Amino acid sequence: MLKLYKYLDDKFSIVTGLLAGIIFIFCSVPTLAAITRGYGTDDTRLKPGMVVALSQSSTPEDPKVEAASVDQIERVIGVATTIDESLVTISSGEQASYVESDGEVGAFVVNLNGEIRYGDLLTLSPIKGILAKASSSQPIVAIALEDFASDKSETYIIQDGAGTKNVLIQRLRVNLDRKAYANLDSLKEKSMLTDIGRALIGKDVGEIQMIIALIIFFIVLVAEGTILYGAISSAISSLGRNPLAKNIIRRELIRVLFIAMAVLALGVAAIYAVLWV
Repeated sequence: MLKLYKYLDDKFSIVTGLLAGIIFIFCSVPTLAAITRGYGTDDTRLKPGMVVALSQSSTPEDPKVEAASVDQIERVIGVATTIDESLVTISSGEQASYVESDGEVGAFVVNLNGEIRYGDLLTLSPIKGILAKASSSQPIVAIALEDFASDKSETYIIQDGAGTKNVLIQRLRVNLDRKAYANLDSLKEKSMLTDIGRALIGKDVGEIQMIIALIIFFIVLVAEGTILYGAISSAISSLGRNPLAKNIIRRELIRVLFIAMAVLALGVAAIYAVLWV
């Protein structure tokens, strides 16, 4: 039975080390974060989540941004954010605004051109700094990574040619990666992973998180099978050599079952930790 103890102890240590290593690597790699850059601004109404463009007064020595309007779409550089929302920030001196230019970011969208769904292309709306659903002929700024939820939005009154109109505005996750526009079908196909993650924990998760969670799940399955197979085969061998020790062997198998349950609980906890990061 000493061999059985040593076998289980070695397997448990290996599984624990693997799970801890995967979580540590995932939580400590900064390259997964988008880079935020600092800019000056004279726009006092600029808020985090608004689409920004280089202002007319911007220079290479003193770059400035402002909430983007439709006629500035060629000068759009990203979405305003805060220094606390990014792990990597590049700035110098006193910067009044911080901008993310690629990757995933939270941006304000309006339902002016219709309800927005996951994967919809977004363009600038007539409201400065706010995105809306794009038509086939409009230039694209971002891709929606969430469905527009009316119950989580705020109502605003805007003025247009036909008079006043009530619209809904909400902050959604969007993808600013312009290379993804030509690859939209591929982006939608991968949404199955994020849908599974959303169903498991009730909030949106990234595809990288889901892939790591699946790797942990596979490791746990292999570990469970290895522990149980090794314990049962060792118990059968011990019983064959000493039939009178069946009570002792039964107790050891019960202990093995508890160890297997502990490994399973550790694996499930690791999966949830990765998905909640």
